[in-house]
Amino acid sequence: MTETGKEKQVGEPGKILIVDDNEELLGAISRLLKLQGHSTLTALSGEEALEIARKESPDLILLDWILPGIDGIEVCRKLKSEESTRGIMILLVTGRGSVDNRIEGLDAGADDFIPKPFKHPELLARIRSSLRLKKATDELTERNRQLVESQYELVRTEKIATIGLLASGIAHEFNNIMAGISGYAQLAKKNPKYMPQLVEVALTQAQRAQELTGSLSSYNRRADESPACNVQEVIQNALCLVKKEIESNGIEIALDIEAVPHAAISAGQLQEVVLNLLINAIHAIGSMGKITLEVYAPGPDNLVEIRICDTGGGIPEENLNRIFDPFFTTKGALGGGKQEGTGLGLSVCYNIIQSRGGRITVASTEGAGTSFSILLPLHKQSPGGGDEPGSTISGGEHRILIIDDEEQIRQMLSDFLGAKNVVCCCSGEEALEACQRQRFDFVMLDICMKNSTSGLDTFQHLREAAPGARIILCTGNLAENIPATVLENCHAHLLKPFKLDDLSTILNMTVEV
Repeated sequence: MTETGKEKQVGEPGKILIVDDNEELLGAISRLLKLQGHSTLTALSGEEALEIARKESPDLILLDWILPGIDGIEVCRKLKSEESTRGIMILLVTGRGSVDNRIEGLDAGADDFIPKPFKHPELLARIRSSLRLKKATDELTERNRQLVESQYELVRTEKIATIGLLASGIAHEFNNIMAGISGYAQLAKKNPKYMPQLVEVALTQAQRAQELTGSLSSYNRRADESPACNVQEVIQNALCLVKKEIESNGIEIALDIEAVPHAAISAGQLQEVVLNLLINAIHAIGSMGKITLEVYAPGPDNLVEIRICDTGGGIPEENLNRIFDPFFTTKGALGGGKQEGTGLGLSVCYNIIQSRGGRITVASTEGAGTSFSILLPLHKQSPGGGDEPGSTISGGEHRILIIDDEEQIRQMLSDFLGAKNVVCCCSGEEALEACQRQRFDFVMLDICMKNSTSGLDTFQHLREAAPGARIILCTGNLAENIPATVLENCHAHLLKPFKLDDLSTILNMTVEV
């Protein structure tokens, strides 16, 4: 039961649980505390104390050491071991005053002691002290939580700002891609002699668009993806994303990239680091300068080295030791520079590289440019090749089910495969109905469809509805999160736009079991 006194309080009021097997003493302490404005709860045993503490979350527990059942020390240990009760202050009441007893109590989690018998003024003073400490601890915890949230938002803002900078470059590249296709399409419409050029341009530009979207998708990959990446590929993807900024500022790019094994870092994380350093280099140069990217094979230390050097204005010597500190920047309002910045970009880079067991260092001379060096350990097992092709399927043409919500893609695949043995469906529901009517050798499934049962759910249903069919997953986005168990149980995985020759190869091979 909870009681609240109406007398004038002394100090901050709190919710206090009193635990003692002496009912008379329990009542006396409760009356004393409610006269001070505190809310009180009472318990006669350790078991009852645990139950009330978990349910009511008091600010402070006055806990007698000697109790029937589990004693005060065990109650301490249990409360301090549980997340929900760990923050409750515990004032251990005991007649055991030896040093060993105090050490035992502190080790169990007690925050303070009061000896028996005690004087009321001392008891009230220790309660006030414990409640002040509780309040300060709670405020500090809340401020830390707010700080973590603020840091998260700032990191998110930094990444959004980077994406915003990339967006104009991506739009520029896509407009160039579409200009070539659109131009030849208009020419071919007027004069069929341009049809071969249209076909060649469309194929070339489709490949270029796929590389561009792949670069952007890898920037948004999760940190917990496979901790192994192709360093050369990541650098090319990053350069692709800042190509417009580099060209529009008249900046020269020099590459010296050796073939190296896979590094022990996810592609998304490394690309975020490289992009941050490239953008910093572009800002440092302004215009008409040079950025050099170098990748060196592992030496005796078994570390891959990546260097990004620029011919910008350099970093003042007094700032070099602070360059990786959170919120330190020479940009925008915080640093007095022209470019906007939060001071988190290099700090994020530092933390990413450190988390993968690597190192990032900087060397700079004011007026003579800056060089960043990244050292990364090798991935213990570089990704190998896929399964070897099995035997060619014989016995007539394949029965193929195509599931895609894009009509143009369904029609194109149907034309390519021959409509005779192809069934096209625009949703997972329609596909499952088709499986009830006939058997299929292959199923091509778009894993991300609008207005339909999710591709992953459809995949699971298809394994039951068409147990003999080989399922080929098709995705239009590298960032789609496909569980490893799904990839292990599908026949193949194609990334749109895919080559029709690759599809033919897959359809004419089976995986040996």
